[in-house]
Amino acid sequence: MNVARAIRQIYEKRPYPAVRTSAAARGRWLLPPLPWMKAIWQRQHPLRRILIAGCGTGSEAFTLCRQFSDAEIVAIDFSSRSIRAAKDLQRKNRKLQRIRFVVCDLINPRLPKIIGDNFDLVSCHGVLSYIPRPGQALKNFGRCLATDGVLYLGVNGEMHFSRRWRPALPGFGRDVMDFQDSASLRQLLKLFDTLSGHPSGFIAEKPSEYVAGDLFGPLIQNWPLRQWTRVCRAADLHLLGSYSIFRPLRAIFQDRWYRFLIPRSRAKVAELSELLMPSGFHRLILSRQPEVRPPWKELDKLQTWRPARTQLYRWQWPQKTNRWLILRNLKLKSPSTNTLVELPIPEWQIELLRRSTGKDSISDILQSVPVRIPGGALRDQLYLLYQLCAINLLPPAS
Repeated sequence: MNVARAIRQIYEKRPYPAVRTSAAARGRWLLPPLPWMKAIWQRQHPLRRILIAGCGTGSEAFTLCRQFSDAEIVAIDFSSRSIRAAKDLQRKNRKLQRIRFVVCDLINPRLPKIIGDNFDLVSCHGVLSYIPRPGQALKNFGRCLATDGVLYLGVNGEMHFSRRWRPALPGFGRDVMDFQDSASLRQLLKLFDTLSGHPSGFIAEKPSEYVAGDLFGPLIQNWPLRQWTRVCRAADLHLLGSYSIFRPLRAIFQDRWYRFLIPRSRAKVAELSELLMPSGFHRLILSRQPEVRPPWKELDKLQTWRPARTQLYRWQWPQKTNRWLILRNLKLKSPSTNTLVELPIPEWQIELLRRSTGKDSISDILQSVPVRIPGGALRDQLYLLYQLCAINLLPPAS
């Protein structure tokens, strides 16, 4: 059996997402919240070139076209029928003409020559779990990325529902290789939903093009994070962060358990979290450049690094009093991630954060604070804010 051909036939028969109304051209946001991505990425410049790898009928491409009005956008898919559907939608809206739709296989070794390179962002959502050679696709993405570009990768985790449902289907006379939609199949899937603890119709009421690819079909790779990162490293791509763990991670910061994580980087914390509580779907940010790792265990070196607030949060500063050791309440709100952080911290720490623009080192900023600063307390607070993506730490200025 030719697995690649069988997968192609699924999407030629049922393009995804289905184009049922003109609303399809409005698109939908599949990536993690953009402010979170920017905080992880630490990018300062506007995006110039974007690649949507596995664009289907164009929904994601249309959304990104509206979000990044000045960027060149290339969208590719191996299904010619899907690309035709995307172009049909594109023709009906003059604001979408900047998108270049191309029929191309993600594992084609000539991919960079066909679509070009130097992309600031490559987005691949819900695709690599269903192709036979994801490693080859990842190598192509690395060749297409700009040196300072990033890859957003959305892939199935080991808790994806299909991992448990597929072995159960044959017991009810269903062949996972042959999707035949029917009322009786939908009733069976409602049973599976109930037994799995899902809301009523969570999977059973999904459209046929979703069920055909996400439950049936010749290949579904539901891998733990460590397996995906291993394949990514083989393609010279490095994990920077995982949005899949952002919400669960917030709970540990309400107490002081986060101190046990020091000096782990964001990527290492993501790997630990996935080991303890696996996800059904990974939403990863990867780069050609290794993750920047501040020297959390070396306090003297740490103070030579430059703190920089991110734009993920709105900072609500208390009134300045110059009473440096008095605890003040600092509020951070992130509408895009629905996060509220309230920190009772000394005013000297608030002053440090006020001046965290990425220009001055920690030690330079603290020279203006006339109190003795305990290094351990400073390190712990900065680490907390770093893991919450409220700040980044930049290496010493050269």
